[in-house]
Amino acid sequence: MKIKELIQQTPEMTEEKLLEIIDDNVEFLKKINKSLIRRIEQIYKCSDSINKLILKEYDTIQDKQSYLTKSERDLITGFVGACMIKMVKNDDNNGGATES
Repeated sequence: MKIKELIQQTPEMTEEKLLEIIDDNVEFLKKINKSLIRRIEQIYKCSDSINKLILKEYDTIQDKQSYLTKSERDLITGFVGACMIKMVKNDDNNGGATES
């Protein structure tokens, strides 16, 4: 499922929030696989920020059009999924439930 479709189905998610969480956690991804970020930048050859490129690649993977290896695709899919979970959990902790 593409990012836009996921965001439409979950009201607590926005692309801006997701981009922010990806940006906050991209250093973790760099520690796991340093060359993956360079590879994504090389594929897209544009000046978008790395968090936007990661989301573009996620959608490309969903379309089965990715040029990344299976392990690189798995890393991107897992990383974006973890960021989505983190975003939903943060929303639950910051206002998902009202207090009386």
